[in-house]
Amino acid sequence: MSGTIGNGLSALLAAQRALQTTSNNIANANTEGFVRQRIDFVENPGVPLGRYTIGSGVATSSISRIYDQFLTDNLRTATSLEQRADAFNDFAARINTVLGNPDTGVNTAVQRFFNQVEAVGRDPTSAAQRNQLLLEGENLAERLQQLDSQLAGINTEINSRLGLAAGTINTLAGQIADLNGRIMAGGSSAASDLLDRRDLLLKQLGAQINVTTIRQDDGSVNVLVGSGQSLVLGTDAARLLTVPDQYDSSRMQLAISTNSGPAQDISGKVSGGTVGGLLSFRNDVLDSSRRSLGMLAIGLGDAFNTQHRAGVDLAGNMGGDFFAIGGPVASASTANTGTATASAAITDASALADRDYELRFNGSSWSVTDNTTHAPVAITGSGTGADPLLFAGLSFSVSGVPAAGDRFMVRPLANAADSFRVVLTEPAAIAAAAPVTARINPGNSSQATVSSPLVTDVDDPKLQTPATIRFVTRTSYVVFTDIGTDLTGPFPYTSGADISFAGWTTRVNGTPAVGDEFLVEPAAGGSGDNSNALALASVSQRGFFANGTQSVIELGADLVATVGSTANRAKNEVLIQQSLREQSEIDLENVSGVNLDEEAANMLRYQDAYLAASKVVSIADGLFQNLLQIVGR
Repeated sequence: MSGTIGNGLSALLAAQRALQTTSNNIANANTEGFVRQRIDFVENPGVPLGRYTIGSGVATSSISRIYDQFLTDNLRTATSLEQRADAFNDFAARINTVLGNPDTGVNTAVQRFFNQVEAVGRDPTSAAQRNQLLLEGENLAERLQQLDSQLAGINTEINSRLGLAAGTINTLAGQIADLNGRIMAGGSSAASDLLDRRDLLLKQLGAQINVTTIRQDDGSVNVLVGSGQSLVLGTDAARLLTVPDQYDSSRMQLAISTNSGPAQDISGKVSGGTVGGLLSFRNDVLDSSRRSLGMLAIGLGDAFNTQHRAGVDLAGNMGGDFFAIGGPVASASTANTGTATASAAITDASALADRDYELRFNGSSWSVTDNTTHAPVAITGSGTGADPLLFAGLSFSVSGVPAAGDRFMVRPLANAADSFRVVLTEPAAIAAAAPVTARINPGNSSQATVSSPLVTDVDDPKLQTPATIRFVTRTSYVVFTDIGTDLTGPFPYTSGADISFAGWTTRVNGTPAVGDEFLVEPAAGGSGDNSNALALASVSQRGFFANGTQSVIELGADLVATVGSTANRAKNEVLIQQSLREQSEIDLENVSGVNLDEEAANMLRYQDAYLAASKVVSIADGLFQNLLQIVGR
């Protein structure tokens, strides 16, 4: 009887544990991170009985997790990429709204300003139109400053979000390290709920930052970030923190701190999770947009100022600068050991590119690297004040003594938009007229004509000195400022060819007679000439950047188009990554998830087994009691 009772009791206990396992699956069907469990039965060793072996019941060998490491890692990676895309998309949509708004965007402000320049060209002596041009210039400057301020605000928000993410990562890393210790203590019999919780924490960690996991023989999991830095090593967890950029304290970077050495910057090595999305957006979109906005400010200001200086105001005075433009920022690395300080200036605004530059001193000479492409940049000069480095439309020089290994960052466009200002204060000072005019001597005998002079050198001291073009033959001419003074020529004449002198260029068309004269004279104050105003209006369409192939308007349009295209791609990327994450969840759920129909069937099966085992025990007990009664008589 004992064998029958033993078999029944083992079956009863096995069925009871199976029911507990199944009920636990059902209870946690909606618990995030729960992995379905399965009870594994094994036949107890039989008892030899003569020529036979009698079975001795059943035992539960283990309760195992229905777990697939590959699918779990795949879901964590998919989640990390989705969160990266989400963070990138959120900010891309916002910057698109800031820069691409048809009412308040940069292109609208630029176009309104040049529309008013054209209005001055139509009525160059109108005080009202001139005053409105100053107002539109101030509106343009204010809009550029506001846009730059909004972009700077987004940078500040990213700094804050990086700090919050670092705190969350540290909390998760600490919890994973704690679970590692508890799992290591449990060995091969570590509770399934500990393993489930650790996998869930790893998934949550992956949503913040891309990680690499390495499972150890003792049951622990090591977690690596960046280029292999240990975030969790057994029961020890490192700390992530935000530190100021070595060149720009307003820009926070992500670093990892361990007990083995100083914090290491890993910002350039993070590609996934919310942190990866924030860093990628800042590096690829925000920084580029701020530089493009700065290029627009510098290009517009420089081209407009250059043309404005080539005209004269209502009083007949040469025009000055209309706008003030900020200069480059040269920043020393906080790791420098020398005493050198640096300065930079723009030498050719049209040669500027949407780039920042890192300069390194090797102890004897300088090298310059494009901070975006990391490609070397051609330079001339030695870097001293007397012989500055020249590259990419910039000059760079240091004072003091640089040490070998010292580095500097030159950001040509960093302050351009924020520093953009209107410096002209009086409407009458707007240089709408050309500084010189050309006319035909009334005594000429031919029908030859002369065009309005084009200023080629505003610094020529004789620019506004009256000059005469006299034809000494029908095919040659001389030019002089007064009779017999500053005489140049004779020069061969071709109809429509340039005639240049004293900083101006004009053209005579037709066949002049011998003795014909064409007079180039300074423009009189209040003349009503609009030549320079028309030239100013054309500045927006005139090639300026990229070797004269890209205008200011085209640069603004490219900025808006690029940001809009990036926002659209980011939106599509979110949908793609969301779909991939959902499929990864389905794949994992099919393996590790709880199927309530299946569990309900298991409940009925194990219930029947439990009842049958109870019946075996009951019958065996009854037989045993009867046997005792018979023996007792």
